[in-house]
This record gives sequence, structure tokens and C-alpha cells, in this order.
Amino acid sequence: MATTQLPLADDLYLAAHDAARGRCLLTPATLGLGLAAGLLGELVFWRRLELYDNQVTVLDDRPTPEPATAAVLEQLLRESHHRQIRDWIAFLATGVATELVERRLARAGLVRRTEKRGLLGTKVRFVPTDPATAAWPGTRIRIAATRGELLDGPDLVLAGLVLATGLDQHVLVTLEARERDHLFDQLRRRMPATLQHLVGHAEAAVGDAVMARRA
Repeated sequence: MATTQLPLADDLYLAAHDAARGRCLLTPATLGLGLAAGLLGELVFWRRLELYDNQVTVLDDRPTPEPATAAVLEQLLRESHHRQIRDWIAFLATGVATELVERRLARAGLVRRTEKRGLLGTKVRFVPTDPATAAWPGTRIRIAATRGELLDGPDLVLAGLVLATGLDQHVLVTLEARERDHLFDQLRRRMPATLQHLVGHAEAAVGDAVMARRA
């Protein structure tokens, strides 16, 4: 079984795909919002950003050593007059975050590009190349919750984004009540405030998107 812990947004992307069939479990809009928050979270772990209330503050303008987060940081610096977390989640969710994450996963050989022709044109998808690798992020969270283990920082945020996007209905559905309580307690007590703000705004953005689709 795969044991590698990938960047936060990559883990979320893989967790959001059915490991056997490669089908995405989320709508494109919800996936984009989750990945947008994931990339911002990675920049927090790189110590490039601070997030508080609804404000983004750049702490360090040096590029990160990998292209996806470096591109997001460059955009943040170029549009520094925009400071709202929700604005940045919404902007990155327009397709920017998904494209950056898919490129990163493709470079690593973890997803492959597929095309399906139809009456309305060609539909392009990126699907995981290895079911075990795709299943591992969700499995890792479930195992920790089942065993009562503590999650590290990135996996705390991953668990928070799994819940914020509704992905828990797929990847955490087998958890018992006490196991979910253990997970929720960790999110309340151990996740840094700056990342709690990020997950909270992601959840609110997903809720707004769902309401907009129903309107």
C-alpha cells in the first residue's frame, strides 16, 4: 500500500476520486473550492501566508520550490490589493487550482489524461494511475480516527477539507460515532487558528455554491 504523504491539495484531489473507477466524487465547482483552499493551506505550511478572519497576509514573498504554490504566491503578490480569503478561494476555484494540481500530479505520474468524445465535443479528465495511491489519503484519515491516533498538521487540514466539501460522505462513511467525535475533537483543539479560518471559509464557499445551484 502507498504510504507517501503528498502535498495537501494533491491528497485532497486523490481522495475526491473513486479509487477503482477514477470518477470524481465531487462536482467540479466543489472540487475547485477544496483545492483552492488546499493550495492556500500549503502556502501557510510553507510559512508564506497568514490567514486571519477573512484576510490574507503575505509573510514571505520568496517563491516556494515547487511550481503550483509558487504560481499562487506570485498571483497573490501581483494582486496584493485583494486581501479577502473568500475572494482568493473563489478566484482559484474558477479552474486555476484544479489545473495547477492536475499538472503537479501528472508530472509525478500519479494521474493520466483521458479524452472522451461526445456530441458536445471532447471531454478531458485526469484520473489516478494507481488505485492504492488514490485511496491512501482517505484511508490514512480513517485509520488514524479508528485507532485514536493524532493527525499531523497537513492531515488535520485534509480532514477539515474532506468535511467542508462533503467528501466525508464517501471516504469517512464507515467511521463509528466515537471515531468521528475523536476526529472532530482534534480539529477543534489541535488545528491552528489560521487554518481553522481557512477551512471555515472553504466550507462557507461550498455551502454558497450548493445554494446557488439550487436557486
